Amino acid sequence: MSTARPVVFLTRHYPPNPNINGESVCDLVDYLEREHSLQSIVLCLDRSFAGGGGRRQPSGQVRRLWTPYEGNRTVPRLLTMVYDGLALIWHAWRYRHGWIVCTTSPPLLPMWAAWLLPRRTRWVLWAFDLFPEGFHATHWISERNPLYRLAMRATYRRPPHLLLALGPRQGEHIRQAYGTPHLPTLLLPCGVLSAPPSRPETPPAWHDAHKITLGYCGNLGDPHNPDFLRAVIDHLNPTRHQLILALYGNQAPALKAYAAGKPGVVLLDHVPRKQLAFIQVHLVSLRKRWTHVAVPSKAVSAISVGGAILFCGDKDSDNWHMLQEAGWFIEENEQLAQAVAHFLEHLTPEEVRQKQTAAPRIYQHLQAAVRQTYQTLAALFKGERTP
Repeated sequence: MSTARPVVFLTRHYPPNPNINGESVCDLVDYLEREHSLQSIVLCLDRSFAGGGGRRQPSGQVRRLWTPYEGNRTVPRLLTMVYDGLALIWHAWRYRHGWIVCTTSPPLLPMWAAWLLPRRTRWVLWAFDLFPEGFHATHWISERNPLYRLAMRATYRRPPHLLLALGPRQGEHIRQAYGTPHLPTLLLPCGVLSAPPSRPETPPAWHDAHKITLGYCGNLGDPHNPDFLRAVIDHLNPTRHQLILALYGNQAPALKAYAAGKPGVVLLDHVPRKQLAFIQVHLVSLRKRWTHVAVPSKAVSAISVGGAILFCGDKDSDNWHMLQEAGWFIEENEQLAQAVAHFLEHLTPEEVRQKQTAAPRIYQHLQAAVRQTYQTLAALFKGERTP
């Protein structure tokens, strides 16, 4: 093993929790140890997660911290978010003389990092969903609220030495928030599967080769638009389409109830990754007010398994900016239902296949970007280069 100081990662979730953010951290930790003999310490929270990502064994030295609350009541959740971020930074203090990689989960973790880490500490901000902006996007708090304004100032008071962004648009957004247009930035899209599962020879029971299969498998939380899915459900032609739904998140129960018994809709508890390749068109949504605050990983994962995407959101989002050759766009506006109806009426199997042919090429570009970022980070952590 290298004699360099260990690289310390701060994150809310980590394997075996099935969370895509934690899995992304685990991929990098595994690479650093396997390819460069760099030791990593992962500080995370001892909590569960109800979906997303895949179950796997953790890499690195993992230290799980106690967290006071895991429920959905608003006030205890907010207080726990404040506590969790502070606890991670408090335990990271002993590693302040080495590199610290701070993710944006739990919310407010970057605020504590900017506020409490010593100025001489070399730290990297790894952006997933952004907070405090997410609290405003969820309508939990007004932009004019003094606490919100204080949290924003505290979060962006001191930039990191290096930024890891999910895409170029998000990177630009964060640099503007820090007021540092020249902040060193590397791109690390979330959802690029390091080893996409091979397509099983035996299709799942829900597969129908005579229909175009659409699917939404993943989180239906505050950043996402259930009206988009309702429009798809309402305008499906069961003789030509089927819709696979495997949902979790705070908006999932209402959508499941709405979809139950509708023609052409298949409700599942879970779709294993190896079966995602049987979904031809993956539905992805991101409300406009969440643009750059979140970048849904399910879009990137869909491309990784050779699928196409139907994206409902803002064209400035990195999902559309990076993946548009393999997808279609539906704008989030008052004409949403009509646009979805028109899309489904005119969608043909030939058009789907054409879009899917672009997916492997995009996936190769994404993989190359991830490999380049990994190599740059390894050189940085070993002292072979500067940010």
